[in-house]
Amino acid sequence: MKYFITLLLLVSFISCTQDEDNEESKNLGQSEADIIAYINNNDLDASRTSNGVYYVIDEQGEGDFPTDDAYIEVFYTGYYLDGVLFDSWLEEPITLDLLNVIPGFVEGVANFNIGSKGTIFIPPSLAYGDSGNGTIPGGAVLIFDIEMVEITNPQTEDDIIDYLSENELVAEVSDSGLYYIMEEEGTGEDITSSSTVTVAYKGYFLNGNEFDASDSNGAQFNLQNVVSGFAEGISYFKAGGKGTLFLPPNLAYGSEGTTNIPRNSVLIFDIEVKSLDN
Repeated sequence: MKYFITLLLLVSFISCTQDEDNEESKNLGQSEADIIAYINNNDLDASRTSNGVYYVIDEQGEGDFPTDDAYIEVFYTGYYLDGVLFDSWLEEPITLDLLNVIPGFVEGVANFNIGSKGTIFIPPSLAYGDSGNGTIPGGAVLIFDIEMVEITNPQTEDDIIDYLSENELVAEVSDSGLYYIMEEEGTGEDITSSSTVTVAYKGYFLNGNEFDASDSNGAQFNLQNVVSGFAEGISYFKAGGKGTLFLPPNLAYGSEGTTNIPRNSVLIFDIEVKSLDN
């Protein structure tokens, strides 16, 4: 099951190996001018955002770039202008919620699509300011070496349509915007919004990552207690029915999401209705 980590200010992963008392007691007094000097001294080909974040793209990736409310999966190393490391995440990619990280990090990674590698330079005003935070001293320029692994931008019905086209699938669409493919309708009584059913299912995202699944015997649900798109989709089938449901975010977990489902996500369910239980 995929997990999604929410950061307050990218501080939960700051290394605790430094002497916190020494770090907290000083202000480095750095600014954009120090970033420019570092870039010039190291002969880097850097670009500047409108707010003063600098970035270097060593390898450009493919596809869309993250919006400022995306989830991203990255490898990264964080260090100061003097090269001292303050944080890193390299063994496996970490998932970050861009609504909950420092603004300079958001602005910098906006230039990295999937597969991109490079470096971002964040002035103190877009990091932790003059006060610092934890082991991060005040007035510190922060540097991050980044490798972008995955991006989950807010999704819409258009993403379902693109997915169907790319995979050469033909689906029905309901008035609510639910898409579904019926392999077998099944037999027996109609399923209603208040039915209790046993369904074998696999739930996954448009990128193929699985977020939930039942065993082959299925799981029992009262359709009054599930997201509206799932309940609606199941109602088109009867016992023994098989198919696939494509739920737009407004028929799933919407702009809030859940612990393991990012907000504004399209959800796909491969389903088999095992039985109508009442």
